[in-house]
Amino acid sequence: MPEIMEVRDVLAVIRPAVLAMLHPHEAVTLQLFLIEAGDSSWTPLQDDDVVIDTSAMARWEILGEDGGSSSLWIEGGAEQLVADVQSDLQDFIAESGFAWGELRPLPPR
Repeated sequence: MPEIMEVRDVLAVIRPAVLAMLHPHEAVTLQLFLIEAGDSSWTPLQDDDVVIDTSAMARWEILGEDGGSSSLWIEGGAEQLVADVQSDLQDFIAESGFAWGELRPLPPR
């Protein structure tokens, strides 16, 4: 993966991985976007904004509950990017009101 990506490209890599961990009734409520790392106002980045290593974070809303990832490590490649986001999502799901305590298996990559 390149060291610089546009937001649309990052989302194209992580969206299928996020959806793979959700039940259909959860997936239809998914809102997924990127924000600048450390942005407490959660202002979504635009599709053509540039993401460099650790400059952005994924944010999601599922069934009305908000969560997100740590800073995205672009230089690690697509497989590492997906693994990191899925790990953060797995923690979020286990702590959510809709799946409290449920450990969702990570889908094969």
